[in-house]
Amino acid sequence: MDHVLLQNGVEHPVPGEEHKEDSSMKVEVAFDGVQSPFRFRHKKRSKVWEEYKPIFLNGKVQFAECLYCHNRLSCKDSNGTSHLWRHQKICPGKEEAAQRRQKDSYFPCVLVNRNDPVSPHDLVSEIITETLSDIKSVTPSGSRFTSKVWKEFTPIYVEGKLQAADCIHCHKRLSANKFGGRSHLSRHLITCAGRHGRGQIHQKGLFYPSSIPSLKSKMQDELSPALTNGKVQIAEYSSKLLRTSSSGDSTPKPIRVVPAQHSLPTPDCTSLKKQRTSFVTTPIGQETSDPELAGMIAMHGYPLSIVEHEEMVRFVNKLNPVVNLVSRNGLEEHCLALFQKEKENLKSKIAHSSRRVSLSASIWTPDGSEPTVNYLCLTAHYVDEDWKVHRIIIKFGMFWSVPADLERMVHCMEACVPESESGSYNIISDAIRDWNLDQKLLSLISVGEVRDDNNTSLLKEMLIEKKFLPIGGKLYNVSCVDYILNSIVFKVQSDILHLVSDIVMEFLVSLTQQQLLEVISHMGLKCPQEDAKWWHKLYFRLEVLLHFKKSFPSDERLSPEDTKIVESVCKILRTFYRVIEVISSPSSPTANMYFNEIWKIRTVLQEEALNDHRDIATMVMMMQEAFNEYWQNSYLWLAIPVVLDPRFKFSFIEFRLKRAFGTDSASYLSVIRETVRELFNEYCNSLNQTIAVVSNSEAFGADDGDSLEDWDRHLHEQASSQLSSELDDYLEDGLVPRKDDFDILNWWMTHTTKYPTLATIARDILAMPASAVQSEAAFSSSGPVIPKHQSALNIRTIEALVCTRDWMR
Repeated sequence: MDHVLLQNGVEHPVPGEEHKEDSSMKVEVAFDGVQSPFRFRHKKRSKVWEEYKPIFLNGKVQFAECLYCHNRLSCKDSNGTSHLWRHQKICPGKEEAAQRRQKDSYFPCVLVNRNDPVSPHDLVSEIITETLSDIKSVTPSGSRFTSKVWKEFTPIYVEGKLQAADCIHCHKRLSANKFGGRSHLSRHLITCAGRHGRGQIHQKGLFYPSSIPSLKSKMQDELSPALTNGKVQIAEYSSKLLRTSSSGDSTPKPIRVVPAQHSLPTPDCTSLKKQRTSFVTTPIGQETSDPELAGMIAMHGYPLSIVEHEEMVRFVNKLNPVVNLVSRNGLEEHCLALFQKEKENLKSKIAHSSRRVSLSASIWTPDGSEPTVNYLCLTAHYVDEDWKVHRIIIKFGMFWSVPADLERMVHCMEACVPESESGSYNIISDAIRDWNLDQKLLSLISVGEVRDDNNTSLLKEMLIEKKFLPIGGKLYNVSCVDYILNSIVFKVQSDILHLVSDIVMEFLVSLTQQQLLEVISHMGLKCPQEDAKWWHKLYFRLEVLLHFKKSFPSDERLSPEDTKIVESVCKILRTFYRVIEVISSPSSPTANMYFNEIWKIRTVLQEEALNDHRDIATMVMMMQEAFNEYWQNSYLWLAIPVVLDPRFKFSFIEFRLKRAFGTDSASYLSVIRETVRELFNEYCNSLNQTIAVVSNSEAFGADDGDSLEDWDRHLHEQASSQLSSELDDYLEDGLVPRKDDFDILNWWMTHTTKYPTLATIARDILAMPASAVQSEAAFSSSGPVIPKHQSALNIRTIEALVCTRDWMR
């Protein structure tokens, strides 16, 4: 017999070994690195091994796998090879191989090794790994089965015991231990779809798969040296992984075969977990691992160049030598693709969520030295259909940049961003168009740089002109609360430092480290971060001082006058700190909480303005001036959510304002009432238009002689009158008892049927934010920053990374 099949084994010798001319060594070259002990012990072995692949366990030949039918026969040194010759005479796979040589194989394969890289068209993801655990699934030599049913099944052994049976027709795996009997196997053959549609070949004492090529037979062709055009082509691991270790470990390594053109079908095998049977598995392809890598990069903020790091390349190569690590440019494309995919999903959710969306705008800077570029981050706030508050970044663009020099042109690609794509007007308007928010805008909360920008005012005028904003844009372009509070404190920075800096420094120097640690351990306050604002650090030191006074009352280190100064300043800073902590919480508080928090600021300033210490009173008066200016511009949007709180409504607002402003409170209350009524009417009109459209469409489809048309008009008028009285009914109803665990969103969700229009308003209003950043950035001196390794990327890539990270949290 012409063994062209085996001759191809020497056409691709292992790197570093010379070409062998002796025909008796051809099989050894084909399996070099896998059966190296076998080649040295059997230099003059039987030619029957040209028809088999030796299978090693612990360095010794235990089985022989037929290269044609892939049946494994027991083959120890004492057994001889006569049973191998007998099998070749009756092997049905030999005839099929001869026919395939004439018609060409439908599974061509290519050699894959370390020195011969895979071409782009090679299906690397379809590699099949044959592991030693599969040897447990062969039939031990000498096993006999008396039942005829075994002619239709392949026995599966686990740890030397029969545990399962594979149907040779449909490849379904059934339990077959000695206690279960065989009747269920016979019943399976009666209903087996594969058996009735295919021919069968049964040889006495042997178990073969169907003669017709099946999914399983194709898979087996790929697991073993594939018969392709009369040649054997073997894909092996790299020589380093195949080489036997110096310690004498001769455990055979797996063989890999890569389909050159056709994808390999996945075997339909059910895992027998209880028997711990091992199966051949297919590694995850690069088309799925690269997007996962992009998600990891975005989630943790790793640099894109990590895929080019020598350590990363070596690590991936150790895991799988045939996997090509994605390039930096390829990874950037995957990040952009992931961003677009997630963006489309979120756009669909927002489109079906609340009626209106609130926006917040913050300024981000690159990490490091003096920034030469600022970014604008636009975040959307809304309540979804399940009445849960969401905040997601929808746009990240360039807000401001210094004139670009040559160095920045080389290192910072954002220097090439045209003016038409930067600035508050362009970024916000582009986000409105892109996310289809033109008819869904409610409010904009922004920091000072954005709010004071002339382009922001132009954008507001444009939105009002097109009637995109409710109630004439009265809730649009509101100042960020934490920005206002920080600016109030910074306004009196010199006064605060003059009053307490010397006192704090002298006190801290006089304390031992043990005393400081003891006081801090009992404070329950979080230590400020390294880049915290100056007054956050000062406030923490003042708290340490006061807690020391409580812990060690007999230790007189401060005079009574200094103690009063420290207590007054600490009281003011404590109030500011805790208010910012509440409104910038990552849990996204609802808007009904803001009024009471801001009122705490007003109360503490009013109290300290009456302080006996002249310097403190003067400082507080300056802070009151700044606060009153903010109150005049913001009391309206702070009060409307309180009206929608069933525990307070107008009664609470009226109570607070009358005690604070006396007779002047009437003007405030009048404006609040008129605005709430105006907002309610706009929502009612919008709902009426919807009802009218539905009614007209129904009337258009009805017959001209519809006798119930007047009834439809009656129901429409009745619904309109009910809507107009809905607000009055809500305000006249009694207040809900105040509880600490009261969930306002849940209350409105359960009262949607009773107050449908007000529930829609509450769903939009309660999502309004008070801070454009979360607490971590609100307490930082630099605010939110872009990592240095990202600031040199293209602005589109930066946006994709920032947004994707926010969405994946």
